[in-house]
Amino acid sequence: MWIALVTLGLIAVAAAGWVAFGAWRFRTYHRFKVIDVPASPLAGYLWSELQNVTTLAQWQVRGAFADGLRQPIGRVTGPPVVCIHGITQDGSNLWGIRGALERVGRPTRAVSMGRARWRLRSYCAPVERALRETIAASPDGMVDVVAHSLGGLVLRVVLARHPELGAHLRRAVTLGSPHHGTAFTRGLPSWKPLEGLHRDGGGGLPGIPAARVTTIAAISDFLVYPSSTCHLPDARRVELLGVSHIGLLTRPEAIAAVLAAIVGEPDV
Repeated sequence: MWIALVTLGLIAVAAAGWVAFGAWRFRTYHRFKVIDVPASPLAGYLWSELQNVTTLAQWQVRGAFADGLRQPIGRVTGPPVVCIHGITQDGSNLWGIRGALERVGRPTRAVSMGRARWRLRSYCAPVERALRETIAASPDGMVDVVAHSLGGLVLRVVLARHPELGAHLRRAVTLGSPHHGTAFTRGLPSWKPLEGLHRDGGGGLPGIPAARVTTIAAISDFLVYPSSTCHLPDARRVELLGVSHIGLLTRPEAIAAVLAAIVGEPDV
C-alpha cells in the first residue's frame, strides 16, 4: 500500500514540476516578446489541471470503446460531427464535447489516431477513414469537425491530400491547434522532430475549406502559445481566459464555445 502511495506522490510531484516549468517558460516568453497576458496564481492553475486530468481519466474509462457513430436521443438537428483528439491521447478526450453536441441533437463520432509519431501524415489514415464513413452515413453528405491540438493540423493534412473531402465539410472548429507552431518547443530538442510544432510549422499547409471555420485559443495555454498561433487567417477567432490546453476539452466555457460555433448561428 505504501509503495502505491509513494508512487502516486512522485507522479504528482513530477506533474506539478512539469506544469511549473511550463508556466515559467510561458511567462518568460511573453515578457521577452512584450505580450501582455493576465497572470494567474500557479496554485490555482495546478488545482484546475488536476481537475482536468481527473475528468479525462474518467472519460478514458467511459469512452474507451465508444468511438463509433453515436446518435442523439431524440430529434436529429444537423449533420454528424467528427471529433479528432491531440497528440498522445485518444477519442475519449472528446467525450464531454460529444455529449454536449448529442444533447442538442447532433450525431457524433470520435477518431483514435494511435500512438504518437513524428510525421503528421502518419496520423492521417484513421481520420480519412472516419471522414469517409461519416460522410457516407450523413443524410445530406455533410459533416462538421471538432479537432483538438495536433488534431487540427492532421485535419489540414488530410484535406490537402484528399481535397474531395473538403466539399463535404460544413463547419470546423479547432481547439488550441498549433496552426503556426508553438514557442513551447524552443530549446527542447526532444520535441524538434515532431513535424508541425516548431514556429510556423503548419504555415505551408492550406487552410480548412469548410463553410465556416472557428479557431479557439486559450490565452493561458502553456503548451501552445502565443494564442495567435492557434488562429487561421479567415477563421472566426475565439480566445478564452483562465483555460489551459487540457481545459479546452473539459471546461464549460470551452464546450459552450464549441456549441456556439457548431450549432449557434445559421449559415449565411
